[in-house]
Amino acid sequence: MTNNKSQKILEDDYSRDVSEVVDYIVLYNEQRKALDLLKILQRAVNDNKEALRQQPRLFKFYQEEISKLKFICLANLEVGEILDLIKNNFCLQFSLLNYDLIDKLNAALVGIILVDDRNKLKSDLRKIILENTEKIVINHNIKSIKDWLKNYVSVVGIDGTNKLARIQYLVSLKNDKSINQTEYSNLQILFKFYDYLSIPSDSPGGMEEECPVVVGGKLFIFRKGILEPVTNNKNVDEAVRLLGVKDELAPQAIDVGRDNVKEMSVYDTLLLQLSDLEQALKNYPSDSLEHKAIKQEINRLKVAAFKQAQKTNVKK
Repeated sequence: MTNNKSQKILEDDYSRDVSEVVDYIVLYNEQRKALDLLKILQRAVNDNKEALRQQPRLFKFYQEEISKLKFICLANLEVGEILDLIKNNFCLQFSLLNYDLIDKLNAALVGIILVDDRNKLKSDLRKIILENTEKIVINHNIKSIKDWLKNYVSVVGIDGTNKLARIQYLVSLKNDKSINQTEYSNLQILFKFYDYLSIPSDSPGGMEEECPVVVGGKLFIFRKGILEPVTNNKNVDEAVRLLGVKDELAPQAIDVGRDNVKEMSVYDTLLLQLSDLEQALKNYPSDSLEHKAIKQEINRLKVAAFKQAQKTNVKK
């Protein structure tokens, strides 16, 4: 049954308004607004499904706008929705200005506590994208995503770790006259995404969290297996103080010599740190450096605490 309010989606003026609003949401990466509008449109489309089937063009329009919104608020989607989006609409992201699918998926993975569940999602996404039949290149003899990935893997390898082979492969594509510059850029995004999915979340290079670490009184971010220094300023100094990390505790958080993260060894210590940081988090705006640094440390400690609890139970 439809209602008068939801039937507005059948009007041309309303569809034009939706297009403008979605364009704005995409341009400014308004994730909260994307999620709100997504719920409204999904409900309206479902209420008017029969009427929309009589207008295939309009039905397709709303399906595409809904998919655009899903790309923007990807971190808020259920796992099944993410899989469906990548399987059927991977190429739609190319129409979204300055869109970064890896960054969005990374945020979604951070929200998954169990590392095994993160790895399963990555594995499922790899299987899904290898079945994607969307055309990503028009004039080359290889056209679909799945066929391009098969070709890529056959030359570079299944995990993309052969850097020289990868560079040579991309150079050959860049010089191929049947592939235009836009298609070449899209293929780069595809291969980078596929390689990203190959890195387990429990390896240093695959960790989704960007953990703040203090070494020698200086703040670093542990990002994808690499320690990146944060430029010193008053906000950074305050973040270092709030994290409560003394220099002598830094090795417990990270072994700099091997660029590898170590778990904290005492479960009670983890819980105490979590409690202190969650209390400190309330004192800072959500868009501040302090809030971001503390939030990332909280997420990391929660995962570490869960693992430690599992180990403790096994030993008992």
